[in-house]
Amino acid sequence: MRLEPLFRIAYTKVLVPVDCTPLSQRTLLEAARLMVPLTGAQMTLLATVPHTEGTSPEMDTIRQARWRHAEQALDQSRKFLRDYGYYVRTRIQVADDAAQALIIEAQENHYDLIVIGSHFNHTDEPCAPSEADKLLAALPMPVIVVDSRVK
Repeated sequence: MRLEPLFRIAYTKVLVPVDCTPLSQRTLLEAARLMVPLTGAQMTLLATVPHTEGTSPEMDTIRQARWRHAEQALDQSRKFLRDYGYYVRTRIQVADDAAQALIIEAQENHYDLIVIGSHFNHTDEPCAPSEADKLLAALPMPVIVVDSRVK
């Protein structure tokens, strides 16, 4: 007789935004450690590049530097996860607002789960929502928030 699990977690596509910060690396490791082995999900890493107006040589240089920085963040994250045995997909979105880029990417490509990191920093207004709070309110799929304050 074969035993079946009591439940299955139905996440097949997990989206994780990345940059070059230690928080980003912790978020990646938590996503890989907690979700991917449990579900067998495909993880996609997302980097955001701010939109750059203009066609001057200076603007082209800025645009290329920003793109290289995003590629570097993705490469660093991909290598970091490869050391743990995970292979991931990568994407770059061009947008002025990283949170909006994440929302668009999540909706357009039908991810099942988003894993984000948060510093849980608030503005001078004690009741003002953090960026993580705004994402939680805007995203229609489950979101895991990794706390950067945990050592």
